[in-house]
Amino acid sequence: MATHFDLAALDMLVTVAETGGFTAASVRLGRTQSAVSVRIQDLEAQLGQKLLERSRRGVTPTDAGERLIGHARRLLAVEREALADLGGEAATGRLRVGVPDDYVDAYLRPLIARFAAEHPRVELELRCDLSKRIEPALAAGEFDIAVITQDPVRPRGETLRREPLVWVAARGHRPELQEVLPLALFSEGCRARPRVLAALTGAGRAHRLVFSSSHTAGVISAVEAGFCVTAITESAVPPSLRRLGAAEGLPPLFELSVGLIVAPSPSLAARRFAQALREEMAAPRLAA
Repeated sequence: MATHFDLAALDMLVTVAETGGFTAASVRLGRTQSAVSVRIQDLEAQLGQKLLERSRRGVTPTDAGERLIGHARRLLAVEREALADLGGEAATGRLRVGVPDDYVDAYLRPLIARFAAEHPRVELELRCDLSKRIEPALAAGEFDIAVITQDPVRPRGETLRREPLVWVAARGHRPELQEVLPLALFSEGCRARPRVLAALTGAGRAHRLVFSSSHTAGVISAVEAGFCVTAITESAVPPSLRRLGAAEGLPPLFELSVGLIVAPSPSLAARRFAQALREEMAAPRLAA
């Protein structure tokens, strides 16, 4: 076994794992798909272990691959820090990020503190809104980076993660026992809303909308009050809520695809924040 790692090959391995395939990884890296594949094959030969499993559903890391990816992220982070330090390159200026607020606590809150510490000369501006409004705002130059729930019909951007949607209600309350299910949902324009309603209609479950809000806090507050149920992303479920499912007569839901869009000609701050976000979103999450 060789005694040194090829950092470029490690970067390719991490990128393939984060994007779920060689095609998407080659686009992000600006390399041909065959070049990425060959470098990872060389890495597997060097270690004498298979690092990636290929299937119809995409590419996933093996156990050895997962362990190496963890080491690789740390090595690549040290490399970036060293290059920035020795090159005198520091991110500066204002960075405008648009994101639906149900992703803020799970993904951006830990990232923001770390990014601010590493890049003290960057002014970070965060604006929460529905994905349907964030996309045209970025196109109009109002954002540098957008994190969105991708439109299932016309997905835009780089897919970062898939988030399961789950039914929830307040602990100590049983609104799901009502003959007509009382619902709290995000306001019209939310990409999940019509699919949630369609799931209930398709299952023949009578329902009525009793509350709507454009923000997660509003929806969760209504559900915590005990008079309704909702469907939210798994990562956003607080301890105050309990999950519901088939036992309560509710239909299975679906996954949302979380996407990243970076404005053309991104600044150094935008590039670094985007990479940090990829790493944060790729990390496994503990169940709520």
